[in-house]
Amino acid sequence: MPSKFVIFIVFFGLLIVPASTSLGHTVDPENAAWEFPPLQWTKDLESGYVSTAPVVVEEMLFVKVGGRSDSPGGPWDDGKGPGIYAFNTYTGEQIWRYEHTQSRSGFEISPPVFVYGFDMLINGWTSGNITAHNTSTGELLWMYETERISWGVTGKLMPVIGEPNVQDTIHISTETGVLGLSLNGTLLFQHTFPDNATGYRNGVGLAILSENFSIFSSTSGLLLATGDESGGFHSWEIDGSNFSSWDLNSILGASELKMRTPPFIMYPSHQNDTFGAGVIVQGSEGGELVNLQLNNESNLSVKNRVSLGIAPSIPVNLPNGVVVTGDLDSVKAHCFYNLTDCDNATVIDFGPVSGEPVLLGGNYNLGGMPLVVPHNTADGYWAGHLVWWGENNIESSLQWDWHPQKEGWLTAGVGGTTEVMAAANDASWLEVRYFDDDPNAPSIDSDEQQNSENQETKSNNPTVTGLPLLTELLVVMTLVLSTAGLAGGNMAAKRAGSLGILLVLLLLLPTLNLAWVTAVSDEGGDLETSREGFPEEWNDSQVVCFEYPEDLWWDEVGMTIFLDDDEGEIARLQGNNSRTCVGGLSEHQTIQTATVEAAQLAGFEYTWDSQPLGVFVEDIGPAEGGDGDRWWLYWVDGKHGNLAVNLQPITNASVVEWRFL
Repeated sequence: MPSKFVIFIVFFGLLIVPASTSLGHTVDPENAAWEFPPLQWTKDLESGYVSTAPVVVEEMLFVKVGGRSDSPGGPWDDGKGPGIYAFNTYTGEQIWRYEHTQSRSGFEISPPVFVYGFDMLINGWTSGNITAHNTSTGELLWMYETERISWGVTGKLMPVIGEPNVQDTIHISTETGVLGLSLNGTLLFQHTFPDNATGYRNGVGLAILSENFSIFSSTSGLLLATGDESGGFHSWEIDGSNFSSWDLNSILGASELKMRTPPFIMYPSHQNDTFGAGVIVQGSEGGELVNLQLNNESNLSVKNRVSLGIAPSIPVNLPNGVVVTGDLDSVKAHCFYNLTDCDNATVIDFGPVSGEPVLLGGNYNLGGMPLVVPHNTADGYWAGHLVWWGENNIESSLQWDWHPQKEGWLTAGVGGTTEVMAAANDASWLEVRYFDDDPNAPSIDSDEQQNSENQETKSNNPTVTGLPLLTELLVVMTLVLSTAGLAGGNMAAKRAGSLGILLVLLLLLPTLNLAWVTAVSDEGGDLETSREGFPEEWNDSQVVCFEYPEDLWWDEVGMTIFLDDDEGEIARLQGNNSRTCVGGLSEHQTIQTATVEAAQLAGFEYTWDSQPLGVFVEDIGPAEGGDGDRWWLYWVDGKHGNLAVNLQPITNASVVEWRFL
């Protein structure tokens, strides 16, 4: 079995050579276009500041509010306290509401985190509490209290789910230290910042701190990390062990530095470059973007550093060592390894931008990376840019400005994808945009959509799936780099190239969290999927098929064996595919859970490898991944899939086809 994180590391390996055309996309600069979805519905939440991007999970939309009180220092207005709103993404219908009246600050900036496969929304609050809710019903599953001195929990949380050797863990940076919670809210580990340091907006990120880190090595050097208000930089292992701290004031020759954004992995730009830990520090006269590396496994050293303006925003990672930062003056894309064919920094937009710039996943016309920048002014707005590599530097094109109907200051980013966008400002005003032909959008008239802000009825629509929130890890795969991997001389390089072709685009999005695209790739390898020959009783159910090559098939070649979830084998069909199909399944939201049940019913041993990027299948029945350089691949309703199985959504009548190729 491959070592844990092998696919996680492969992603990085495919980024070490700059793309020859763009940041993962071929671009025609004269025609680069990102179509702006029309406004579909709005809602005045009247519940105080919205300081972090809404979370869009298919048909569910979650908005975090800071609370409103007409009496300064007094109680929250009835029904308008800090908390969470859950809406139907497409109709604006309110599904549920949670009020966290323990918070008294009037703002909440720790982004909500959706946990895939568990129907769970995790939140940190300025009260110091951590809460978990059922996303479908809003039921409070558990609450954990941390020490609050001034601001409680204000940074991003990071769930690490499915790691085979470590319990599922939510990594949290609190005001006084870091801790890990299980998915049922029990404490797994806890560390306190040294010297009574405290943290503010200090989310958890990923960092690589090994000087000898290799893309084909084990996980040595891959750590979780955060910072504090005293210039402290802290890291720990995925299981919570080996907590270490460094003083950035001493390392950078400065004083009174603060870390108010999550650390992130600094990607190499060339084969001779090494990985690093990217951090943004703030001083009294401005900030710095710094690339750190651990020498001799104990001492941090500075590999690169670039000056920034005052009040730096949360950074955004692009492929090939490019980092986007914002401050009160400008938004810049930094080529951080001083490439000969790229200027050190390219101005994308002008400030003030001090909140959540975001990179959105989805489909857009002619290439580039879709970046949304929140302008924090009294009449704040969001600006959509496409960013790509030009001949000699990074180039960008402003595509649209989004001015909300109700003006207000804003720091929150845009949630969703390039086709379905949700955004809100400090005026507590929410707007949602999507295209009328979106396959998930209901058929309702425009009057019903515009009047949806008055709807308060309950809905039974469950959350299907959404974007994972490992936003500090942002990776874009390109076929050029994958082909280079296939041409490598050793088997590890060939495997990296094969995986790269399958995983063309994966994005980490909400900062901490890194948001990944939840769509099936439409490129190449699609199948003609038909239910012809399937038992009639399976017409409205989920079906999972396992197709084997002739050398591993145990029955007559070309035979399909039909197994029902209640009755066992119910039919056989002679054809061209040697496979076992399990039908009558229901209520599965992702491929992972559907495949697990189907494999159990078929009597197949099913093993997988869990990475921070998700779950990847290794063995099903007699077919073991890597045998004859063959691997399990999947299709959903005829579309070739490229996401981790626990991130790939399915409908209530999807056909999932596994093939060992």
